[in-house]
Amino acid sequence: MAKLAAWSIDGPHAEGSVPKRVGRSHIGLERYLEDWIANDITLIAEGLTLVGRQISIDDGRLDLLAIDSQDRWVVIEIKPGVLDSGALTQALYYASSIARLGAGELYEKIEDGLDNFRNSEQLSERVRLLDSEEDEREIAVLLVGAGIHPGLERMNKFLGGFNVPISVVSFEVFELDGGPKLLIREVIEEPAEQAPPGRKLRVETIRSWAADVGVGRQFDRFVKMAENAGLAVQPQRASVRIAPQANRTRFLMYAQPRSGEGGELYIQAGPKPFAEFFDHIDEKEAIDAMGEAADGVYAGGEALDTLLDRIERFLTEKVKQPDRNADS
Repeated sequence: MAKLAAWSIDGPHAEGSVPKRVGRSHIGLERYLEDWIANDITLIAEGLTLVGRQISIDDGRLDLLAIDSQDRWVVIEIKPGVLDSGALTQALYYASSIARLGAGELYEKIEDGLDNFRNSEQLSERVRLLDSEEDEREIAVLLVGAGIHPGLERMNKFLGGFNVPISVVSFEVFELDGGPKLLIREVIEEPAEQAPPGRKLRVETIRSWAADVGVGRQFDRFVKMAENAGLAVQPQRASVRIAPQANRTRFLMYAQPRSGEGGELYIQAGPKPFAEFFDHIDEKEAIDAMGEAADGVYAGGEALDTLLDRIERFLTEKVKQPDRNADS
């Protein structure tokens, strides 16, 4: 099990400073974790949308349920203390229970609770759409706790060989003398993604769906502007995910078509990942540039075109990679 430690450096410049070890806090971390994550799910991962909390599943209660940028259902199990095989077993139990539910049954379980989240109407539509498909659900597991048992790391690596996506997040709290507390995170990411056996993902499939619901032109524009900026376009079950070329497992933007009068696209962007992967981009700047997409929004007609104008301007000015074939 990894043992985290932290040091502080006094003064505005590191030169000549002597690192001072920061002591661990005695705060009861497990009492606060679920509330903190429910308030800001980026504490554990980017690209997640929380859709349920304390959900009754068979004879237990699932701590949190989310949807990720790969259109997967993410079972989030939070354990007080060190994460071990027991936490993984519990999470896999909930995952298997969700997997056996029929189309629409999971939506029925979480429908009432969706009113507790921001943009509940749009969120409800996204959840209903994703759970209405007859295909087998794709489910990932995310374990959260305070410390990781070495046996859990071995199990995670072993199950990854069978395409069971499991991520682990561990937190510790450190306290500066007379100052604020620091929340330190350790992450064990799931193995590199692979398409589930028997399902070939293609952008063309999502493009055809977008055209059928009336937003084919806007969908093509979204994909093209991402490609022009040098970003990776990755098809998911019912959407496309935009990722940095340097790490295609990460989320930058997401677009999902839906039917309705004239058709719409659900677009979500991640200002924090943009700031992480592009040093010259400030997170607040990205939030301002992305507008409503920073929180996720359904848009159609002129509103969608205006939103795409904003995103394209941001990608062109801040993200687009130089043409290496251009004359110097």
